[in-house]
Amino acid sequence: MSARPERRRSSLSGSSPIAPAEPAPASPPAPAPPPAPAPPVDESPSFGTPGQGKGYARSTPTVSAPDESDVDEVAATSKPRSKYPPKVSFYQDREDTDRIRGAIMHTIPWEGTRTLSQFLSGAAMKEVERLEAQYNHGKPFPKVGARELPQGRPMGE
Repeated sequence: MSARPERRRSSLSGSSPIAPAEPAPASPPAPAPPPAPAPPVDESPSFGTPGQGKGYARSTPTVSAPDESDVDEVAATSKPRSKYPPKVSFYQDREDTDRIRGAIMHTIPWEGTRTLSQFLSGAAMKEVERLEAQYNHGKPFPKVGARELPQGRPMGE
C-alpha cells in the first residue's frame, strides 16, 4: 500500500470572517476631477426622422459630436469592453440573407471578408458615412440608445 500524500495547507487558514484581517494603511484620497463643460449645441439645419418626411426640422436642437477629449473621458469611466461587440439583430428576407452569404463566400480571396458580421458592419458603416456627409456636414450624428429607435411596424401598415 502506498503512503498518503501530505495535506496541503490553505492560504485561508487562520483567517476568520468574524475577525477580519487588519485593513491596509489608507492612502490619501485622489483629488476630484473638475466638472466637464456642457457640449456645444449645433444649430445647423437638421432633418427629422423618416416618418416626419424630408425637410421637417426637429423640435430639439442637434448636439454636435464630442471632441476626442470627451471620448477619452467616457472611455475611462465606462465599463470595460467585453471580448465581443454587442449583438445587433434585425429582420431580413431569407433570399437576401442567402445572397449576402453567397457574396461573402465567393469573394473571400479578393475582399478578405470572412464573416457575416464583418461584411454587414462594413456595409452599414459605409451607409452611415454617406448619410453623415449628406445630412450632417460629415460629422457623426449624436448617439442613440438601443431602445430609443421606433420599434415595430409603422402605424397604418
